[in-house]
Amino acid sequence: MRCWYMSLVIFFILSGCNGRKSETAKANTSRGASSGRIKYASGFVLEEHGDRVVINVTNPWQNAQQTTYSYVLTSSVESSVISSNRESLIKVPVRRVVCLSTTHIGFIDDLGMTESIIGISGKDFIVSRHLRERIADHEISDVGYDENINYELLLQLDPDIVFAYGVTGSVTRIINKLNELNIPVVLVAEYLEQHPLAKMEWIKFFAAFYGMGTEADVRFDSVAHEYNRLAELASQVSLKPEVILGLPWRGTWYVSGGESYVAKLVADAGGNYVWKTLDYKDSKPVELEKVYQNALTAEFWLNTGDARSKAEIISSDERFKNLPAFTGNAIYNNNRLLNDAGGNDYFESGVVEPHIILADLISILHPQLLPSHELKYYQKLQ
Repeated sequence: MRCWYMSLVIFFILSGCNGRKSETAKANTSRGASSGRIKYASGFVLEEHGDRVVINVTNPWQNAQQTTYSYVLTSSVESSVISSNRESLIKVPVRRVVCLSTTHIGFIDDLGMTESIIGISGKDFIVSRHLRERIADHEISDVGYDENINYELLLQLDPDIVFAYGVTGSVTRIINKLNELNIPVVLVAEYLEQHPLAKMEWIKFFAAFYGMGTEADVRFDSVAHEYNRLAELASQVSLKPEVILGLPWRGTWYVSGGESYVAKLVADAGGNYVWKTLDYKDSKPVELEKVYQNALTAEFWLNTGDARSKAEIISSDERFKNLPAFTGNAIYNNNRLLNDAGGNDYFESGVVEPHIILADLISILHPQLLPSHELKYYQKLQ
């Protein structure tokens, strides 16, 4: 019954696009969707069809292929309808949401809709002071994560939507279980985007669920303008210092590829990432000896994991004290804004502030370009 209903809804939505739209349909175009085209993001497509918004999320986890999840958003139904594990009709605007990633909180907070959050995953790692106060007041519940999700608690919370994500295809088990419980779940895959502005553009995705498309457009355009202005400023430098990223974890150094989000940030900040020729976008293990040899030419060392001092860096390998970035006191980590449990605002609000992250990096690599800039997400390790 649900499959028949969903198919019929989508049929009428899409068939209405073939002919000329009536003036009434044009006038009633939903403000819940972005009025402009998606300019950077590749993980979702958002289309308006009269008073409905259709969102297709493609390949929403690592190595996914030919996988699409479809969501039809409308205010003209009494309740959401789960047609299948990959298709849902969602009643909007949503009022009660659960977020299974701190990055989701960043988007919702930027839209000014944090009051809608009633559940999160990993309460100790939330940085937002307002949300931590609501957690302390028992207004927000921790629903667990991965295989430890508390489904009974989720049923009690009765959310309008659960925003989820998947690193691998195993997330489908969570989706299937939530759908069995008649809890609508939406997959978010901003972390797979390669461009910092592509990540930030997922604010249009979240805005559609709140009927805030116009606000999201304005916010995104403002950030994109500033990001591109800063990137143009940094592109004019003649000397681009070499940069290395990361730190070994349990004896293995995971190296971000040359097509990754962070590699793009380094390039846009006027840096020369030592692994820029690696043709992948995620992080893969590389032999420590090989990384060490490349680090011998790097003037700057960024994003050093959990390290909060140079002493913590050499505790993992004594040889690191001989690296140029170490002796030159040019090690910066993106962990300036941590809470007591180690939650990092770089991964919470940073997702909607790529322009500020870029300004931090430009200030580090080329301080003469932004002499008055104060680092927000980064700090120099002593």
